[in-house]
Amino acid sequence: MENGGEKHYQIGELSNLLELSPRTIRYYEEIGLLNSVKRVVGGKRIYTDKDFHRLRFITRLKHLGLTLSEMLELEDIYQIHQTNRKVLPRLLELLDTHATKIDERITSLNRLKADILSYQEKIQQKLGTDEDFQKGADSYDRGRDHQRRSDSHR
Repeated sequence: MENGGEKHYQIGELSNLLELSPRTIRYYEEIGLLNSVKRVVGGKRIYTDKDFHRLRFITRLKHLGLTLSEMLELEDIYQIHQTNRKVLPRLLELLDTHATKIDERITSLNRLKADILSYQEKIQQKLGTDEDFQKGADSYDRGRDHQRRSDSHR
C-alpha cells in the first residue's frame, strides 16, 4: 500500500517478504530493535520501507551470528549518536569476535572428526581380527564335521 509516495506494509505482507513470522516482527518491536513502527486508528501497525530495511538488516545480523543483545547494543549506540559512524566500528568488533569463535569451532570440529576417523579405524581393525578368528573357527568346525562324516562311514 502506498501513501504519499512512501510504501506501507501490513504485518502479514512484511512477514511474507522477509520470511519472518508476525510474532517475530512484533517481538523485535517489543524489545526495541524496531522502534519506528507507526499505528493507525484502531492500533493497527503500519510498517514503512525503513522498517522493511531495518528488519532485513536485523535478519542479516542474525545470520552472521549476532545475538539480540548485541543488536540492541548497536541500536543503543545509534540512538545516542544518531549516526552509523559510531555503530559500524562496534559492528566490526562484534563480527571479528564471531569470526574468531567460528575459527575455534572449526578447529574443535576438525579434532572431533580426526577422533571419529581414528575410532572407526580401530573398530575396522577389531572387526578384521574378529573375522579372522571367525574364519578359523569355521574352518575348525568344517574339519570336525568332515571328521564326523568320515567316522560315520566306517
